[in-house]
Amino acid sequence: MPLTEEQKQRKNEKAKENRLKKKMEKAQSELVELEATKLPEPDIIENIEDPDEVQKRKMEIAEKRRKTLEIARSKRVTPTQIRKNNEEEMMRIKTEKEQEMMVKEQEMLKMKEENEKLKAIAEEKQKVKIVKKYVSSPIPIPMKKKKSPRPQEVAAAVPSTDYLVQQTYAEQLQKRMRENMLNRVMVDTFG
Repeated sequence: MPLTEEQKQRKNEKAKENRLKKKMEKAQSELVELEATKLPEPDIIENIEDPDEVQKRKMEIAEKRRKTLEIARSKRVTPTQIRKNNEEEMMRIKTEKEQEMMVKEQEMLKMKEENEKLKAIAEEKQKVKIVKKYVSSPIPIPMKKKKSPRPQEVAAAVPSTDYLVQQTYAEQLQKRMRENMLNRVMVDTFG
């Protein structure tokens, strides 16, 4: 059977009262728990400061903040300044490398000239004159009648000590030049 209007209202009012009772009981139990867990309050010492002192302290803090901000702004470098510094550094490095390359080229030219001079000296020294000596046969002894032997040609092509010294010096220079060239090629390719 359906409920009438009065019955519906009474039912709603009772439900509201029950909900309020439950909320009150719950709040009271939470309050009891809080009081049980609450630490005893220490004696509160009232530290009442002078409003002028508080204001002074705030002003000091604000002044310190301003100073630190000023210092931070003065140390800040803009991206354009960073780019400009990087470009200047790159130009400096390029000019240094170009100067090094010029010095290396000059050294190479000097080494080539020295090498050519040494080759010319070595060629001249190699053109050792072959001296032919004719050795006459010994005086024939009258008792023996033999045909006198023909004069013998003797080639004396013994190099002098100066020639040997120059030749070893030239070889040392060539070896040194070869090593320098190899080192430069290694540095250019791997360095």
